[in-house]
Amino acid sequence: MPLPDDSPEKWVYKEHTRVKHEILSKYLSGWIRILGRNHSRVCYFDCFAGKGEYEDGSKGSPLVAIETASRLKKQFPYLNEIVCDFIEKNENNFMDLERVINIETKTHPEKYNDVKVILHNNNFADIASKIVNKVGDRLAPSFFFIDPFGFSGVPFEIVKNILSIKRTEVFITFMVRDVNRFLDSSRHQINIADLYGIENVQETSKLKYPNLSREEALLRLYRDRLHEDANVRYIFPFKVCADERLQTTYYLIHATNHPKGCKLMKEIMCKTGTEGRFGYFGPAEGQLTLELYDKSGLKNFLLKRFASRRLSFEDIINETLMDTYFIEKDYRTVLRELEKGGYISIGGKGPRGGLPLTAEITFPPRDN
Repeated sequence: MPLPDDSPEKWVYKEHTRVKHEILSKYLSGWIRILGRNHSRVCYFDCFAGKGEYEDGSKGSPLVAIETASRLKKQFPYLNEIVCDFIEKNENNFMDLERVINIETKTHPEKYNDVKVILHNNNFADIASKIVNKVGDRLAPSFFFIDPFGFSGVPFEIVKNILSIKRTEVFITFMVRDVNRFLDSSRHQINIADLYGIENVQETSKLKYPNLSREEALLRLYRDRLHEDANVRYIFPFKVCADERLQTTYYLIHATNHPKGCKLMKEIMCKTGTEGRFGYFGPAEGQLTLELYDKSGLKNFLLKRFASRRLSFEDIINETLMDTYFIEKDYRTVLRELEKGGYISIGGKGPRGGLPLTAEITFPPRDN
């Protein structure tokens, strides 16, 4: 039998949790600054907020969020209202969450007087449905952190409806290990179908991705569902392994319709993960050598992808955001090397030969 969400065993703070919270805090910092510049209000939704802190006193995502929001509010005067909504269904967890938030905000009232905190003792699906139905396109720019322990309670249709609203993004803990484990279990088929928004997930993933491992196929199917059915332009995953061994536990999936958001998240994931490799690989990280990060592969990819085309540096990055495990500085290095080798030409460089986003790159025809 699965442990209830308020079990102490589920609230042991681990290194992969720290990495997840670091990504969350860094992205919220950038997201709030960018959206808050042009909007009077921004909202953060922690959809499975939990207890607020771990057994050893480590901060949970709610404290990470309000501290981030408070710091930004004081740093940037142009920010008007930051609202943090915390949703937790489990009654015991909710009481702990309420206690932790109250202690923090009342102990430091001057720190949090500019951040509005709302607590919901309810489930994610109900609160999200009310938001979509009652507020809809009037919703302020909103970031939804969807971080369940398992894979139940995260209906694809709810995620899709959230993302149908302008200026919304989601950051999902996608528990691929558990989905893979219970894929053959008849007892779990309803929850798995609910997660993907389709029936027969196992058969569909096999048919669509016959050359992928089951884990890779399950991830790819979920990404494609977001892209094709929810019409999300940019979906990027961050692989997280267990602290104890090299085994995928979950993926952190970021979904947004703005290239600036995807670009920012990629930069953060790259710097936070294991040796900049878009994942936390646990104690076995030193054993990994991944061809995905070979820059010679990026050179060949760009030459083929953009053969006979002329486009800006920014367009090159935006068109391939989901296709490579590289960030802007890697592209810049590779393009300079290609120019030095005589493979491409670059116009519109900076005064010192720099490569601004507006620089125009001309690619030769593709060799047959």
